[in-house]
Amino acid sequence: MLISYNGELVRLQCAFVDTPEVEKVAEFIGEQRGYPEAFLLPEYVDEKDMEGKDFSLADRDPLFEEAARVIVQNQQGSTSLLQRRMKLGYNRAGRLMDQLEASGIVGPNLGSKAREVNVKTEADLEEILNNLL
Repeated sequence: MLISYNGELVRLQCAFVDTPEVEKVAEFIGEQRGYPEAFLLPEYVDEKDMEGKDFSLADRDPLFEEAARVIVQNQQGSTSLLQRRMKLGYNRAGRLMDQLEASGIVGPNLGSKAREVNVKTEADLEEILNNLL
């Protein structure tokens, strides 16, 4: 087959399927036994969205308690604060922040703003940390 594309002839090659053949295939599919309910495919969940959300106490970062204390002392839930104070890279500080969120110490991500700190005193933090053990 030739097609004119921007004034230039381009050769295309594909299989030819005649209309009666398409109708036969459609009838064959239409005669198939259907299912009583629609088959639902599983939803795709991006692994990036799940990082830190399903954290178990055994997988907690060794610096978790220290990071929690830094956040509560400064009353600022930001990854950059953890990076500066604890001399960490962005990825580890981000995972720590996700673990702090999962444990209820800080609130959800607010984009470029710092997260809300849910724990106001170090005594409250110690109680939460003791309950996590």
